[in-house]
This record gives sequence, C-alpha cells and structure tokens, in this order.
Amino acid sequence: MAKPKTEETAKATRKPAKIQSSTKVALCVPSSVISKSNARNLEQITNIAYQIAKAASVYNVSEIVVLDIPTADEIQKKLEAEANKAVQLEGDKGNKKIKFNISNEEIVAEAKSEEGPAAEKLVEKEENENNALLLATLLQFFVTPPYLVKGVFRASKYNKKFKYAEKLPKLSNLPFMNNNGVIEDFKEGLTVPKHTPKIQKKNKKVSALKKLKVTKYVNVGQSSLLELNGTEVPVNVRVTVDVKNKKIVSPQEAYGVTGSKASFGYFVRYAKSFSSIFTESSFPSGYTESVFVQADDFFGKAKDSKLDTVDKVGKGEVLFVVSNLKDLEYSFSQEKIPGVEQVTEMFDSQVKVPPGLRIEDAALVALAKAL
Repeated sequence: MAKPKTEETAKATRKPAKIQSSTKVALCVPSSVISKSNARNLEQITNIAYQIAKAASVYNVSEIVVLDIPTADEIQKKLEAEANKAVQLEGDKGNKKIKFNISNEEIVAEAKSEEGPAAEKLVEKEENENNALLLATLLQFFVTPPYLVKGVFRASKYNKKFKYAEKLPKLSNLPFMNNNGVIEDFKEGLTVPKHTPKIQKKNKKVSALKKLKVTKYVNVGQSSLLELNGTEVPVNVRVTVDVKNKKIVSPQEAYGVTGSKASFGYFVRYAKSFSSIFTESSFPSGYTESVFVQADDFFGKAKDSKLDTVDKVGKGEVLFVVSNLKDLEYSFSQEKIPGVEQVTEMFDSQVKVPPGLRIEDAALVALAKAL
C-alpha cells in the first residue's frame, strides 16, 4: 500500500539580528529643500535626496513625507495676482491688452520655443525646482534594488532623472545589510507575468492578447524568474521572498525591521497640503507625537516657534517636520483647519539644532539628537 504524500518540510532560514524599535519615526521635508537657492541642477538635487535617504536608513525611518511647497516665484505670483491683471488700453483697432510683470511660466514657455542647449537647461531647471514628485521618486529609487528599477519606475515620467543617482554608492544601512546574512535567504522582488497567452474565439483566427492579472513568478535579480509555491499573487507588486521555500513573507519576518505599510526600507508619501501630512499618515493610528525642527534659516531671521524644546522623543509613532517655519506657515494659510489658528499649534514640541543648517543636514542632526 502506497504511503500518502506528506507536505514538504520547510527549509530553515536565517533569523535577522535587527529588531524593530519601540519608536517608529516619520520624517517630513518640504519640496523647497530642492529650491533653486539650494540646488542649481539635477545633480545637486540628487545629492540632497541621497543625503535625506541616508539619514532615514541610518535611523530606521519608517515613512518619509514630501510636502509640496510652490517655488518663490509661484508664491510671489499668487500674492501679486491683482497687480498682474491685464490693463485695458484703447488702440486703433479697439481695446488692446498689455500685461506687465511677465510670469515665470511665460519665460519658460519662451525658452521652450527657442532652440539650443541653453534653452533646454533653463526649462529643465524650472521643471525640477521644488518638484515634490521628483524628490519623492528619487527617495524611492534609493531603496529599490538595481534589478527592480526598470520594472518599478517604468510608468514614471521621472525615470530619465536617475543618471546621477545610479552613480552614487548604495545605502549601507538597508534592512538586509549587516543583518546575520539574511540576504542569502530573502530577496526583494517584483511579481511578473511569465507569458501572455492568446485566446481563440469563435469566428476569429487570432484574438487579442489577454493580460495576466495574477502570477507565480517573481523577478528577484537571478538569471531566471523564481516560481512561487502555492497560490498566485497579483502582477507588478513589490514583495519580499523567501527564496529557499519559494514563498512571500513580510519584511518584518525577513529583516526584523520594516517601513510603514510593510514596505522595504522607508515608505515615501506625497503631501499636497499641510493638513494631509497628519490626516493621510501611513500609520494606522496616526502620530502620537509631532516635532518641529527649524531649518533653512541662513540669516537668522526666522521667528521663534515658542514651542517647548525636547532633547529626546518618547515611544510610539513620532513625526519630525524639518523645515523653515515660513514655508509651513504659507502651506497652512492655504486651507482652514477647524480649531487651529496658527501652524505651531499642530506640533507638540521642537528639537533645536544649530542655526543656519540646510534641511537635509538638520534632519540628520535632529534624528541623531532625539532618538
């Protein structure tokens, strides 16, 4: 009599040495960190993003929030909207519009109509300045394995902006590094369809291709795709894979640490408005503490926030907002938050850093000081 088949015994995998801290950290930076006064070109923008990513990886930041702040020219244009109105003058052929104070957008449009490298550089510079989505994309790039970059950013309009990022050293504090060799047993992957079958329909010789929505195949950077055991999973999803047992696991199980929403490294979030920093938190219960860090004040003209100063933060989900107070006040002024009259009321305390620090430097100093 044949013996019944038994389930294959799971192969042992390495246990991570890293453990999740009782303090989960979110870091918010404004897009003005890459304003034209801080970064003159894509290379400098990339280096700023890299410095923020390094600080986040060293201190196990779970979430990075990029607050969208308009450029100084855009803010000025909005504040002077009435002054920029068209003036109606009578002419030989009726009324003629004369517009004073030509806007930044018109200068860019004029540059686009000109030919030559100089015009192209001006256009690129204007498109990159204070570009929150570009900054968020670069931050995500630095926690994406090289073999997944093409697949992850295939649909991004910024996938041509990595020429400097690709030349920088890999972050040395990613979850799988210096972690009891777990990189041998666990890999980051992207689920991909093995093939796209053709479907034969009646009265048609060749039918349209049907896109697969689920798959068992994962790109883990090896010479061939890894086929998972068990059920199929959705296509084009970032996953952590136990390559010995050919199954998907959580980053927490594989590396001992995880970003927000079970992400590898940190989770990157775009905030269109000031209130969305708090209301769209990737932590299920929101933040238990919010801390302000004054930065980007090169001339000492920023007013005092009058917040209580702390040297260390408590346990829980702590949000660090590193910015010039002026930028936060502008963003806050664009909406009404019930019961809140000024932006500093949204913070519990502040961490003081040496005056005159750039935002990316202040972020590193604040995390080192308060954690």
